[in-house]
Formats: sequence, C-alpha cells, structure tokens
Amino acid sequence: MIAITGATSGIGKALALHLLRFGAKVAVCGRDENKLQELQKISNFSKQLLIFQADVSNETDCQQFINTCIQEFGRLDILINNAGISMRAMFNEVDLSVLKKTMDINFWGTVYCTKYALPHILSSKGSIVGVSSIAGYKGLPCRTGYSASKFAMQGFLESLRVELLHDGVHVLCVSPGFVASNIRNVALNASGNAQKENSSQ
Repeated sequence: MIAITGATSGIGKALALHLLRFGAKVAVCGRDENKLQELQKISNFSKQLLIFQADVSNETDCQQFINTCIQEFGRLDILINNAGISMRAMFNEVDLSVLKKTMDINFWGTVYCTKYALPHILSSKGSIVGVSSIAGYKGLPCRTGYSASKFAMQGFLESLRVELLHDGVHVLCVSPGFVASNIRNVALNASGNAQKENSSQ
C-alpha cells in the first residue's frame, strides 16, 4: 500500500494514476477537495484509491491521514513525501512568512508524515521517499526558502536513512529535473501570493 502526499496535481497525481494502473493500493492527500474528487473520477472510482483532504503543514492532519491509511488498508509499505510549494523572490524583498510557509509544507510536512508512518513502515520493512529538487543540492537565486526547505528535507531523510540502516527500511530522496507541473504556477512571490512563471522558462 502506497501513501502519497500532495497528489492533486503534477508529480503526485501522475504517480497515483500510474501506480493504480499497476494494481497498487494507493492513498493520496491534498488540500483541494475538488481536485481530490477529480482524481477519484479519473481513476473510475477505483476501490484501490483512498482520497483524504489534508494540509501537510498541520501535524494533526498528517497523523489523521496516516491513521486513515491503516484503517482502510491495514498496512503501509511506501510513503512518498511529495507535497511541496515553491517561491520566487529576492531575499531582501521577501516577507518572512513566505519562507515559513515553504518550510512548513516542504520540510515539516515530510517530518510529520514520516513520524506517524514510521512504525508501520518498520513493520512492513517498506520505503520512505522524499521528492526533492536540484534546489536541494545547490542554492538557487530567488529560491532561498525553497532551497532551504529541500536542503532540510534531504538532511532529515539522509540522517533517518543511517538510523534505519539495519532495520530493512529504504529511505531515499528523488530529485527530478525540470518538470512542467503546476508548482511553477503557484510559486509564492515576495508577499506570499501565487505568481505565474513564464511558460517559456
């Protein structure tokens, strides 16, 4: 059974649909209830799919998501921490709330979900995945908050990998290259509003 955060669009949505086609049991969460319902329709209301409305920056939401996965399917084999938000602004112009929001979703969302999933992952000897970015390896201009959040995510998961080295659990970070997903269109600007990026970039 595979749990995916941030699966209402982009990589998360594509992963969910791909895994369902292979017969996997999949649970997804996201903030947008309408988009979750759309995903359920696209899957032809598959009994293999569980949708759950959650904001990963909220610890209680993360705990309830994982608990619901277990109640519905009885086990958890893979957690894919995919939920994320980007930002695009010079640090000397950005409101600090933008950096906090980026950290809350990208880093703390991963921490919360992993914390509550870990006992079940240990039991199944499964996998924990973090969807990172090249910005998690190299600081990029106008991405101070985003790069920081991805560096933090990678540091957390790399440390966890060492802790679980002899427990049969796989922990890995995936850093895709350029992906034409909606994360570019909802990147936060200096004041915290969604700022559409040029489609040619």
